[in-house]
Amino acid sequence: MTIKKRLLLSHLAVFIVPILATLLMILVSSLGLILFARGGNHIYIENTIEFQRACEVLHHIAFRHINDEKEQENDIEYWLIGLLAPEQNYILIQRENQVIYTYGNQSLAETGKQDFEESQKITKGDVRDFTDINTLNNDFVCIEKHVIDGHAYWLYFVSETSSSNRDEALELAIARTGYFVLASLIIFVFGTSFLLSRFVLKNILQPLKKLKDGAVKIREGDFTLQLDHEEDDEIKPVIASFNLMAEKLQESVRDRRIQEDNQKELVASISHDLRTPLTTIKAYIEGLIDGVADSPAKRRRYLQVIKKNTDELNSMIEELFLFSKISLGEKAIPFEPINLKEMLEFFVSENNYAWKKAGATVTLKAQDDIVIMGSYLLLERILSNIIGNSIKYKPEYEIDCYIKLIGQNKIAILSIADNGSGVPEESLERLVEPFYRTDKARSRTEDGTGLGLSIAVRAVEMMKGAMRIENVKPHGLMVIIELPILKQEE
Repeated sequence: MTIKKRLLLSHLAVFIVPILATLLMILVSSLGLILFARGGNHIYIENTIEFQRACEVLHHIAFRHINDEKEQENDIEYWLIGLLAPEQNYILIQRENQVIYTYGNQSLAETGKQDFEESQKITKGDVRDFTDINTLNNDFVCIEKHVIDGHAYWLYFVSETSSSNRDEALELAIARTGYFVLASLIIFVFGTSFLLSRFVLKNILQPLKKLKDGAVKIREGDFTLQLDHEEDDEIKPVIASFNLMAEKLQESVRDRRIQEDNQKELVASISHDLRTPLTTIKAYIEGLIDGVADSPAKRRRYLQVIKKNTDELNSMIEELFLFSKISLGEKAIPFEPINLKEMLEFFVSENNYAWKKAGATVTLKAQDDIVIMGSYLLLERILSNIIGNSIKYKPEYEIDCYIKLIGQNKIAILSIADNGSGVPEESLERLVEPFYRTDKARSRTEDGTGLGLSIAVRAVEMMKGAMRIENVKPHGLMVIIELPILKQEE
């Protein structure tokens, strides 16, 4: 049950339960008063005001009861009338000329009998109601006529003057009953409010305590915590969100540890990669200083080695710089609309000579009208790294690379494949890890920083795309890049 339903039921119950319970207490108290009155304790009329009130009560008891139970008029038990002292009062209820009920002291019947008979004669045939209340010889007399379904009903009520305090016991009982009913009402109201508050708060406080204890455990580093909540209420999605948060935090901590390990590996790898060319440069410079290169040809060869290692250092620094910029996101590398076919054609023509010199033949097949939102810098680095890897790990003197671009379902699919030897299946997923040396996956070289494919996959993700690597049958490797095509209105 939802908390909203519980609150609604509790609000209804807090009104209904006390009222029903109080009505029950009033009924029980009334029955007790009746029994108390029948035990010899009655109500005695002491003044005109009390007589008029008694007449009003008798009017409702007699005429309203007759109107509701007209089929059983002769069997009616006017039990409330029994509260009046029988020795002090006389009551007659009559339909037309037929007496249907009498109560009390018969000797009082003659007190106002003449007035009663005259009233019957005067109002005979009159459908209007009639009421006459007066005092005769210090006694109170009430004569009433009421027409129900064409029949004239008469109430004749006589009460003799009573001395004070004759009904003190009953009055005290009535007063105490009133206090009892009032106290019961208060107790029922507060009791119902207390029980219903527990009924509602139980299903709120317990989950809140779970959330509090869970938050403490999360703060202490226990991200494996999963809270349970069986009730299908408003708290359930909160618990589900808490559990999801714990899972995400656990993933975040795991990713952070992986990043920290990568950072340590980065520092170690950079230190190793930079040390090798720097050591070579230093050795050859010392050789030049010490005069070891004693001929122009030898000095030229020393300078070429220094230049080669300097270029390698520059390439490493550029890759690390780009890796850092990609980590910063789009703010560091602004995006713009790019026509992929035009970009690929320019890139291939610009680098074709260098690739052929390195022993690679690159073939481009591109579809028209494919525009993406991206960065020329990132796209050029992606292609350079992928094709550079193919050249670096080519099994023979020559290698063929194929670049293909198609548009499908609002996605630009760019594939770069070679006819090299491929890599073992177990190494495919690890190729994009930073500093995963391709010589472990392919063959023989130690060149490069190990960031090439890692930069490529991060650059693709930065452009809201995806990249995967597959082996090509019978041999070779293919890198597939999927990028969202820019809508015409964009």
